[in-house]
Amino acid sequence: MSELRALIGSIVLPERIMQGTLWLADGKIERIEEGFAPLSEGVLDMRGKYLLPGLIEVHGHLREPGLEQKEDIPHGTRAALAGGYTTIFDMPNVRPPTTTVERVEEQIARYTGRAYTDFAINMGTAVEDISELAKIDPQRISAVKIFTAGHATTPTTIPHLADVARIFTILGQRHIMALLHAENQELVNYFTHLYRDELKRNDAAVWGEARNESVVLTSALEMIALAKQFGVKLYLLHLSTADEFAAVAFGRSIGVDVYGEIATYHLAFTSDDYAHYGNLINVAPALRTPAEQRQMWQLLRAGKIDAVISEHTPHTLAEKQRESVWDVASGMPGLQEALPVFVTNWLKQFGAETLEEGLLRAAQVMSRNIAHIFGFTQKGGLEVGKDADIVAIDTQQQWHVSKDDLFTKNRWSAYEGMELIGRPVATLLRGELVYQHGQIVGEPRGHWIERPRHV
Repeated sequence: MSELRALIGSIVLPERIMQGTLWLADGKIERIEEGFAPLSEGVLDMRGKYLLPGLIEVHGHLREPGLEQKEDIPHGTRAALAGGYTTIFDMPNVRPPTTTVERVEEQIARYTGRAYTDFAINMGTAVEDISELAKIDPQRISAVKIFTAGHATTPTTIPHLADVARIFTILGQRHIMALLHAENQELVNYFTHLYRDELKRNDAAVWGEARNESVVLTSALEMIALAKQFGVKLYLLHLSTADEFAAVAFGRSIGVDVYGEIATYHLAFTSDDYAHYGNLINVAPALRTPAEQRQMWQLLRAGKIDAVISEHTPHTLAEKQRESVWDVASGMPGLQEALPVFVTNWLKQFGAETLEEGLLRAAQVMSRNIAHIFGFTQKGGLEVGKDADIVAIDTQQQWHVSKDDLFTKNRWSAYEGMELIGRPVATLLRGELVYQHGQIVGEPRGHWIERPRHV
């Protein structure tokens, strides 16, 4: 079709859902009107579909450079478009890790011309590279990622609080947000030795016992305390327990600017599922009990979880199918499945009559809140003046998840064989149709997005 001028459908606005028309101009949303515009050339008919703001992924583990056998930028960003994601924040645990000013610039160049989504760069840090944080232009990065504990695929960790304090000193002075993979390495070491070396267990379920609730809660509280001391804006990644979100609430009560997210796999799978899926669903932090998961869904419904992300962390099947849990690569792909997983499991938890409530929450926690937290004000909502990043989803037809549908490089999914609803049928990036009915439309159009000052 010719250049898009408008979309018609069920528009998921910040506070309500409206049958209406989104008018587009110059890559932006020009106006929003009640009622459907007449069908004509340049009007995309999405009646019967819901229109949400393009999703934002904080965890772009697209594996370049150095790990291209797992994923690469073109495959990963195509999977993103098929999942309704229009912006990816690149994660720095690649080889070599993105822990220097030079590597940040190389990563921006690496994405440019090859990314199908817009993108920003999360810088990393290592003990030997802490001084680089004082040199980086804060506008060149979205935030700084810190691993307080590692696993098999983590190239850099900062296990000692004194080193975290050195990092936070710089970040606080320079108004750079800290992203924390918050697990306590000392406790990880203790429990791993107990279960692996003394009790001789190597089954899939023992992972959750070794990386238990005390491991994550201890670290979350430590990071909140340091953020208060050094005035650091803090974003706690992939929280997995209600107590961690209570820690976030506590942090805010003592004046810390702190946020918490959850990954869709924690909303979809529990520790009971290890019996069926084994190491395929090995993730870090580990899966929790069904009772813990129910609490997380209640917190999400109540608006007490800031963000939901896919935590797209692809590995080869061979890395996931090793016999011992201690040898398995932790993480799994999920960009393409995340939104349907959210919608499907919301309905399982709260019933079909809550569909539109769930879609309003999805637009908030998968797009609008993330844009606000990171300061990318041009993103994150179907509002006049914002980028026309839009995803249309079908909540009537079931998607039988098949590897043949997947764009991720290794084309496997823990969700394969599931029946999901809410699959994207079209995605627009800055007003251009880039995905429709299972096909990528056109060449890479992704832009690097600059971080505003003092966000």
